[in-house]
Amino acid sequence: MNKYAIYLISLLIISNALGESSFPGGYLTLGLQLGKTKDKTRFIDIQISPSIVLIGPYKHDLPGYLFFGSSIGKRYSKGNSFMYFDMNLNFWNGLFTLGTGRGVLLDKDKTYSRNKYWGGLGFIPIILCTDNYDINNNKNKQVGIMGTLPMPIFGNNFYP
Repeated sequence: MNKYAIYLISLLIISNALGESSFPGGYLTLGLQLGKTKDKTRFIDIQISPSIVLIGPYKHDLPGYLFFGSSIGKRYSKGNSFMYFDMNLNFWNGLFTLGTGRGVLLDKDKTYSRNKYWGGLGFIPIILCTDNYDINNNKNKQVGIMGTLPMPIFGNNFYP
């Protein structure tokens, strides 16, 4: 639980430090995902994801915003749970959103590499997600639907 507290305190410090600047902004998203593995096992993910604008139409002639972010979350399945951490890139323009992430699963004392992809309509806070990882040379693929609550809480110029 201390890892979550440190993560959230860091976000608050960053958001307050950037609050009076011309920083283009970013958001903090809370997410809840429901899905199935390839063997039909159901799972639930809960995650928090801060992201900042890398580039966008405010200074460039682009059709949307490119965000850099991270996610920390916990997955529950069959009475087991594990943590995960990812670094992400996300494109959003109001009509659609697409993204990818790379990170690790943290299961007991072991870590496993993970990649994920998602997409959806930009004006509905629900996305289709897939993630892939290998555990002991067994390829795992999971697909789910994630409801998100993006909150543009830092920076002055980002208004989704």
